[in-house]
Amino acid sequence: MTEETHGMQPDNAPNETTNETATSNDATLGNRIAAVLIDGILAAVVFPIPVIGMIVGTAYLLTRDALPFLDGQSIGKKAMKLRAVDATSGQPLTNQWGPSIVRNIVLFIPLFFIVELIVLANNKDGQRLGDQWAKTRVVTC
Repeated sequence: MTEETHGMQPDNAPNETTNETATSNDATLGNRIAAVLIDGILAAVVFPIPVIGMIVGTAYLLTRDALPFLDGQSIGKKAMKLRAVDATSGQPLTNQWGPSIVRNIVLFIPLFFIVELIVLANNKDGQRLGDQWAKTRVVTC
């Protein structure tokens, strides 16, 4: 090991002493809520535009974490300095359309956001159900 890295592990590397995954860079519940509220407001602004507004707003909400020009960050996540990443590799979801849609489509189920909030608040890995199903996590950047 070099002197600079002695005793340090990469983010989300297994901790050798506890055999658990380090989660020091996971996004906080408050930051995640703020980011989704920002994204929701943005979508609500375009929704009233006849036909195209609903299409654009829905497409944004489903694919916001995969948009190539946002580097794995929705506009809300960018504002809150968060990023959606693959839970295994830690790579941003940029151009990863499947995981982005899987993690976000559940938010279209009426009142399911309440379940997601409860799961997120109580999950030791900082993942809501959409994150677990898509094998993603949200981290600070």
